[in-house]
Amino acid sequence: MKIVNLDSLQNQPVEFNGKIVSGVSIRWLIKKEDGAPNFAMRYFEMQPHTEIPAHFHPWEHEIFILDGECEITAGNITKHVSKNSAVFIEPNIEHSYKNNSDKLLKFLCIIPHT
Repeated sequence: MKIVNLDSLQNQPVEFNGKIVSGVSIRWLIKKEDGAPNFAMRYFEMQPHTEIPAHFHPWEHEIFILDGECEITAGNITKHVSKNSAVFIEPNIEHSYKNNSDKLLKFLCIIPHT
């Protein structure tokens, strides 16, 4: 068993294609190195008016919004999601996240190990 307190972990920058995504941070809560054989659990924070650009990969995402709100685009569908919403994003579908609000967005994202 592993128990980790979010406050004990340092924010790390989020990187896409060799570039740091400004205003977005990640903390790895559970990872393969912790003995988790199948999934990683990550905690993200997105500052107001920031975006995780469109990208895709061969694995699914399960996302849970802890606080705040954002727009998530998957394929050609854009949905507004807010606190206490769960989102499933299929593998191989282009997706992006936009925090268009004036409030910090906090969410969990669970992915399979790749």
